[in-house]
Amino acid sequence: MIKNQDDRSRAIDDLIENVKAQDFIPEEGNPAYALTNGKQFHMPAYVPYVGPEYFKHHPRILCYAINQNLSKHRSWSDIWMREWSLDQMCAIDRLNRAAECGRAIPIKPYAEGFMPLAAILCILAYTRRNSAELPITIDAVVSVTNFVKFSKSDNASSSEIPDSWWRESGSRYVRHEIDILQPDLIVTFGKRTYTELARVLSDTNCQFNKQQIRECRFPGRIPSEKARPVRGNDKVYWTQDILPLTSRIESPLESFVTWRMTRFPGYFVDIAKEWNLL
Repeated sequence: MIKNQDDRSRAIDDLIENVKAQDFIPEEGNPAYALTNGKQFHMPAYVPYVGPEYFKHHPRILCYAINQNLSKHRSWSDIWMREWSLDQMCAIDRLNRAAECGRAIPIKPYAEGFMPLAAILCILAYTRRNSAELPITIDAVVSVTNFVKFSKSDNASSSEIPDSWWRESGSRYVRHEIDILQPDLIVTFGKRTYTELARVLSDTNCQFNKQQIRECRFPGRIPSEKARPVRGNDKVYWTQDILPLTSRIESPLESFVTWRMTRFPGYFVDIAKEWNLL
């Protein structure tokens, strides 16, 4: 079992070796591929971002979004995918390497700030029970990835993910990630992510259980909705307790999205209520 930060590199190496050993390319629902320079190429699965202090801190928080959008939806998409297409190791370890370069971790709800702030709320609940301290930055102590390790260049929406991609990602990658990273809590974004993670845990002898999962509504749908204003006690709680926590999220030197978390206070107040933080 990995026990401290000195073993972080060994944990990442182990995760990389597992990806390389799988050598898996899903075919159902059209092949998973990216498109750059007018050519198709298969993008390998990838390992989680692991913060440099992850193995020193408790509770260890592992965050799962759904899948990575490899369509040309942003100006950065083609630039980064060209790099990944030329270097398989860069593609497999793309999340950690992005952070090392000062880029935003290329998982949209993380780069927008939703996942980091939700993770801080998890830690806040822990600190209140255990007289512990909050981390200086959440980015240093959290781990984050997508559950589904593949995407299609033409349609990356979660509704287009074949069932087999969920099953294969869970059995080939997610189960191993939990074994290696040994999280205390897992934060999931999206109902399907929660359901599939619970299935992975029930299919294995892993000591992790459903009570250690924190489910969040996927924030990707929020920008299309009118932000719910907070009033009264909710506004006080947002202003005095939640908003100050955003200072513990590092702004990347090179970001591909604008932080959205502060535009949707009701989202986080709802999370705090659901997790009995109020």
